[in-house]
Amino acid sequence: MNDKLKLTITAIFFVATMQAQIFEPVPLDKKWHIGGGAFAGVWGTFAGNSLELSPEESALMGVATGLAAGIGKECFDLLDGAIMKQHHPFDPMDIAATTLGGVIGAGLSYAALKIFKKPPMIYSFADAKSVQIGVKIRL
Repeated sequence: MNDKLKLTITAIFFVATMQAQIFEPVPLDKKWHIGGGAFAGVWGTFAGNSLELSPEESALMGVATGLAAGIGKECFDLLDGAIMKQHHPFDPMDIAATTLGGVIGAGLSYAALKIFKKPPMIYSFADAKSVQIGVKIRL
């Protein structure tokens, strides 16, 4: 088979699989993971902003926070199963759902930072011999 035919067949199977995935309802557990990941992504992005990172670096920190929250939750489930003898299996799809929520939360926070974050204003006085950098606060 030539490469174009292989690519076409692969694309058809991929699209058919995606359609099957789209029409299935999302389980409630995954919705909770997406919501928790979105919260972690927003928190991580604004934590990066408070560390005076750029909006792009802050968004990456938000996504990493969502990923860390997903991995941490699944590790907690493993420990809970080992210590409390409850059945909480390790589910990589929960990590993916939490990370997806982190991407959503970081993306929304990144957009907010790009819209509302203002760079410091540089101003100087005509009679001053130095440049002062700061932010004007209006009361």
